[in-house]
Amino acid sequence: MGLIENCWWSSPVGPVDGIKIAKEMGFDSYDIFPLTTSVEVRKAQRKAFKESDLPCSSFIVAANGLTDFVPEMRKATIDYVKREAEIGYDFDSPTMVLVLGNYSYEKREFKPELQWNWAVEGVREIADYSKSLGIEIALEFVPYIYYLLDSVDHISQFIHDTAHPSVKANADVSHLYLKGDPPESVKKLEGKIINIHFSDCDGKIHGDLPPGRGVVPLKQYLAALRDIGVSCPVSVELQWPEDPRTIKEWVNEAYTQTAKMMDELEVRSH
Repeated sequence: MGLIENCWWSSPVGPVDGIKIAKEMGFDSYDIFPLTTSVEVRKAQRKAFKESDLPCSSFIVAANGLTDFVPEMRKATIDYVKREAEIGYDFDSPTMVLVLGNYSYEKREFKPELQWNWAVEGVREIADYSKSLGIEIALEFVPYIYYLLDSVDHISQFIHDTAHPSVKANADVSHLYLKGDPPESVKKLEGKIINIHFSDCDGKIHGDLPPGRGVVPLKQYLAALRDIGVSCPVSVELQWPEDPRTIKEWVNEAYTQTAKMMDELEVRSH
């Protein structure tokens, strides 16, 4: 079981202490979301990973510019993602979770298939580079209007169209539920899922709540993923409580509830 570091962003907990706290709580791995982290902070994080004996199971990268109609913007986005891949490489992380962004101009100014192809071409180039670093790509879909990858079917089609051995899938269980993709839908991604994001929601809007605070049948999704042979970290992803000062209790609650489900399904290894 892992923890994604963005849970700390609006709280008093910093990027280095977050790693140490995750270890103390009992998490088995940790995921980073680099953004604008300085070289000095990344060095301190690498030291904390080593001292805590936690692997960096994945790193998250947002690549919204891959569907931009300006070629220079698409090129700049590809270059940005490659630099992020190098950061992941420095953390010995095997997986990049790649978030592609939206169709431009509500699909009106440019044909959707044109923007889709721009993203396919960009991801292929990124995948070639990440493969040279020993990193695989896990595409994440998000249930937003006009988002490029917003369902199991779309992510399956994108992987097929990219036709690259390093391009695979992330399964975010609350996103699956919000889109209306039931637990059995993950069968469509059998053999392709290399990363899991785990959180709850109210069934209406994206929320990333601690498991048990929403309506997502989380245990059923875990069982479905187990049944198709998925073997990767289950990374808890959380937004923030109303009072950021209670973030540790918020994260610990998520840990406890997730651990309970994983133990009951016998899917956790340490």
